[in-house]
Amino acid sequence: MPQAAVPSAALRPTKPKLIPLEVWAKEMFGEYAPHRNTLHNWRRNARIYPLPIKVGRMYFVSPDAQYIDPNTEKIRRMIGMR
Repeated sequence: MPQAAVPSAALRPTKPKLIPLEVWAKEMFGEYAPHRNTLHNWRRNARIYPLPIKVGRMYFVSPDAQYIDPNTEKIRRMIGMR
């Protein structure tokens, strides 16, 4: 009996959809990751985009999330760069 072909998408390692906020910070900033309190301050003030999601007692964020500096974003909008 011939063996069924496995789709190539099944062989590729997939990126996790969400990772814990602290893990994201370590991946993004390395050894200079901000303190947990700073990360939660950024979360409360919507400085991480896309916004972290609370699941249980932890916050999870997309692996490709970015820190958004509000001053930089304001200047970009003023000069039309978005």
